[in-house]
Amino acid sequence: MTDDEPQGEREQVGFDPVVMRWVVLAMLGLAIGGFVAFRLLSTPVPPPSPEIARDPFLMQGRAVFLARCVPCHGLSGKGDGPLASQILGPPVGNLTDAEWKHGDQPEQVLKIIRDGASDTRMQGWGTVLDPPELAAVAAFVYSLAGRPVPGALRGK
Repeated sequence: MTDDEPQGEREQVGFDPVVMRWVVLAMLGLAIGGFVAFRLLSTPVPPPSPEIARDPFLMQGRAVFLARCVPCHGLSGKGDGPLASQILGPPVGNLTDAEWKHGDQPEQVLKIIRDGASDTRMQGWGTVLDPPELAAVAAFVYSLAGRPVPGALRGK
């Protein structure tokens, strides 16, 4: 209250219930519209191949890949994820290539996944994923490329 205002005449500020109802309905409509658009525009995840479905280690790696890698590398690992075209710098790596530019030895693949790749937008996942998850996603990457999973990743 200021000195200029007479006591007892302070204006009460409130929300008009009709306006609030319209605001809530508009927000609800936006949320529903966003959900519907997401469902219509998202690509369904295909089921795993029988070889992967039978292997709990590869299924664990697939779950990590779907959760963390698909936005850039895409569902099949070809570097065609929904964010790939938006990334500045070198193109996103195609994990199905016959030759991997950062190396194809298990320790090299684990290092890229754990620490990231310099001069690219590939971030390291070592602070987010634990060692067994890193090994599992590395194994899944080998399977995407049609390569046998190295025993070193399985702890053999």
